[in-house]
Amino acid sequence: MVKVEDELIRFLLPKAKVRGAIIRGEHITKQAIHIHGLQDEPATLFGQVLLASIMLLSISKGGVRQVLQLDATDAQAPVQRMQAECRSGAVRGYVQWQSGVAAHVEGHGIAAWMGKNMLLSTVRDLGVGQPYVSTIQHDSDWLAEHLIHYLAQSVQVEADMVLHDDMALMLEAMPGCDDHAWFEAVESLAKISNARLAQDTPDQILQHFEHLGCQVVGRDMYAYQCLCTDANMAQVLEGMPSEALQDLADEKGNITLSCQYCKRASQVNIDEEK
Repeated sequence: MVKVEDELIRFLLPKAKVRGAIIRGEHITKQAIHIHGLQDEPATLFGQVLLASIMLLSISKGGVRQVLQLDATDAQAPVQRMQAECRSGAVRGYVQWQSGVAAHVEGHGIAAWMGKNMLLSTVRDLGVGQPYVSTIQHDSDWLAEHLIHYLAQSVQVEADMVLHDDMALMLEAMPGCDDHAWFEAVESLAKISNARLAQDTPDQILQHFEHLGCQVVGRDMYAYQCLCTDANMAQVLEGMPSEALQDLADEKGNITLSCQYCKRASQVNIDEEK
């Protein structure tokens, strides 16, 4: 897989006591939808799930891994799960479709594809001890609203987020940010037109916050990149009964595994693994 990167910009709005992050994930999205064979709105939504996981990692205060998982509660929803896993510099994910359900969808947004009252789960791994796991349920047509609700309810931070095509921008109130300052920051975000969000570079978009003293404090590169290896793919077979392994193997004793994140195939010989 060719590694092509997009830039995440972390910034401060000191006059409002707000911090944020922004990324245009053009290459991440293109790579992901090519690997998973997506098109139209599911392609856009999956790209936004990947970028949202990067946004969440950017506020995790030293976290080393962030998983964002969306699960349908409607068994007839065309998409049953979208998952993204982000580490520093790398993000990957997959889409689980409902087999046998025709993808005839009316309306737009995440609810059109995954139904109402979707479950949003996160894993925040700080690299020490047990990861922090949280699950909430919310009813909204739009992914950004699910994430804002999650941040308020589970992380207990005041935040706003925009997910527009392949662009993600998040604001987070820092200690000392009062209602007036927060309104100024959110109002500035709301005034950015959809055309600007779709076309401008992240640096150009940040110019809309100049009156709040916008300062870039960091730039990080991210790519769609899977961390799978033959060894860790083979681990999925551990603990399976030998009869089940024999059923999966070909006449030479080989089982072919495919990574759900990158579609890379790996072959394991069950006789050699004994």
